[in-house]
Amino acid sequence: MDVTIRVHATSALPPAVTSVVPYAAVLAHPEQFYNAGDIVWVTMASALVFLMIPALSLIYAGLSNRSFAMSMFRLPLMTAAVVGLQWAFWGYSLTFTDGTLGSGWYGGEPRANALADVVARPITVGNGDGPPIPELLYVLYEGMFAAFTAAIVCGGTIHRVKPARFLVFITLWSILIYDVIARWTWHGRGWSNRLGVLDFAGGTPVHITSGTTVAAFALFYDFEVSDKAFFAYIWHFSRRVLERIQHNFLVIWNLVIGGVFVALKRAKVVRGSPNFIVPPFEPEETPDEKESDPYSNIYVALGTGILWFGWAGFNGGSALGGNLRAVSAWLSTHIAACSGGVVGILWQWYDKLWEMGDRDFATRDDGDRHVDQTVLWFCDGAIAGLIAITPGSGYVPVWSAPIFGAAAAIFVPIFKKESEALLKHDKLHVFAVHTGAGLVGMCLTGLLADPVTVHLDGHSTLPFVDEYSKGRRLGFQVADALAAIGYTFTMTVLILYFMKLIVWLTGKAFSLKLKWRSAAGFHDVDGGNFVPTVVVDDLQPTTTQRWRDDLERRENIIVGLMSRSSTFNGVAAVPPGPAVQAIVQQAP
Repeated sequence: MDVTIRVHATSALPPAVTSVVPYAAVLAHPEQFYNAGDIVWVTMASALVFLMIPALSLIYAGLSNRSFAMSMFRLPLMTAAVVGLQWAFWGYSLTFTDGTLGSGWYGGEPRANALADVVARPITVGNGDGPPIPELLYVLYEGMFAAFTAAIVCGGTIHRVKPARFLVFITLWSILIYDVIARWTWHGRGWSNRLGVLDFAGGTPVHITSGTTVAAFALFYDFEVSDKAFFAYIWHFSRRVLERIQHNFLVIWNLVIGGVFVALKRAKVVRGSPNFIVPPFEPEETPDEKESDPYSNIYVALGTGILWFGWAGFNGGSALGGNLRAVSAWLSTHIAACSGGVVGILWQWYDKLWEMGDRDFATRDDGDRHVDQTVLWFCDGAIAGLIAITPGSGYVPVWSAPIFGAAAAIFVPIFKKESEALLKHDKLHVFAVHTGAGLVGMCLTGLLADPVTVHLDGHSTLPFVDEYSKGRRLGFQVADALAAIGYTFTMTVLILYFMKLIVWLTGKAFSLKLKWRSAAGFHDVDGGNFVPTVVVDDLQPTTTQRWRDDLERRENIIVGLMSRSSTFNGVAAVPPGPAVQAIVQQAP
């Protein structure tokens, strides 16, 4: 049924004209070839995406324990600086230029290295029929995505690696993983882009990739501290996975049987109560188990609010222009976050009632003080909704946004329980939140994509709208996500082992050099013989997890006690009590 509406058109827009002009003419008068409104909006969107990085710092610092709050606050900003620099030098060239080899994996036009000749070349938007934006603006916007994605990975470093070592890792990671996946998703020669996979603002290259990297980092670290052989560790982890699957299957089975039993009992067919047997499954404890309380819920809430605000540029800016599609993307993002936050609160209430049973809410013990914090569940749900709507914000209608938020807010807590049981070193649940919500978003985008929403910018069309069924499009969406998970996990582990190899070779080189200098008769400053220096691998942890500030605090207490005289103002000093003696015994 056709519907007519009354509109007021101020003037007829002139038709767009495509012509071939010298590049020098574009440099001389760029205002004649580019829409100023589009430039303003994408520039503002770039600033909003950058604002998400300090927001992430607040969230990570709030979720971390007291000892690592400052480290987690500073590391995303440091990472953004390193990745931003490499993006300007070669990252953009590798990701979004055509290159000389015609490869679908890497670009590499020499003119784009160090942004030597990147100013006003047109970057096509949509299917190429819309108004372009200047290349310099595109470099700025996509560079913020690269920096934010790397900042997400910082959440997997808590208690695991020193910042200097991580910055080396993230530089290699950006070249070998992010640049490749971003190219296959958004560049015209990427295999995923050619298949018509729908990813508006980075469900796969940003969230699934970063979450999978943290999972690989956690498993690598777990293997390092396990003191098991490689195949023994694989067997142990596989057994844990099978035990978890068995546990969940029995829980679901007992719920089904319990529901049937209750129905029969109400019908007075049976009496008594069912006998459920569920084998317990407890996550393996880590040495830092008692250090996992969140540092500040205020930081988490403030960071979530800023992240929510910045997501307007993350999703709305991906329309690459000031048009109605950008408005639809931002409104969908906002509604999905609202839906996720509300469902997160409801899920928390249900989880609290399920865990506490008949216990009075006023009789909670200290172990419940962080578990039942409503603000943390709300923030988790809102962030899950933001992540889930990211790939589909420019493809799905606004009415479907609550589905994204609700589905992600329900799925992520379930996925988080599995992640907590198997990835015990992913303390901030980066894999569960980002990869889990990203998978939800990619699947729902394939099912709910709408040609009308895609065309709101006036020129874009849904790829293969007549050839693809919803089932086939969903299959391609899942294939893209699984390919990213497999590639990211494999390459992350290879990078980590390559870095271990470099550390080992460096240690051998130092050892040989010092032995040679000692044999040749060289002496140190004090005249003694050289002592071989031990090169410490930062990724190889010590047997105990001691946080630096706790050690300093304990050492200060010990030094203060030992420096006191036996009397103070004529009063005999009291011998150290059990607490002080325990501190002395725990100090290394």
